[in-house]
Amino acid sequence: MYHMSNELLESVDRFLRGDIPINEFVEKYIDGWRAERDSGELLADNPTTSEKLSSIFCVVDLYNPDEDREEYEFDEAGLRAVIQKLIEGM
Repeated sequence: MYHMSNELLESVDRFLRGDIPINEFVEKYIDGWRAERDSGELLADNPTTSEKLSSIFCVVDLYNPDEDREEYEFDEAGLRAVIQKLIEGM
């Protein structure tokens, strides 16, 4: 069965490959994850996938392209590195 989670994972893969600009990825991922959460579709995923998607959402939400970012926020390189580690742990 195809879940929206597959679209989220595909957008993560596209971002990590450099096939999608960061601003497009951030917007698409946040909107997609929230839609899955609100529809209850996240509950259809296995717990590991659901946890990874939620963790990715949290770090994507901490992306800040501005130079005056807080210490806990990520620039593009930092975001890529953290997402890569999360994906490798799947």
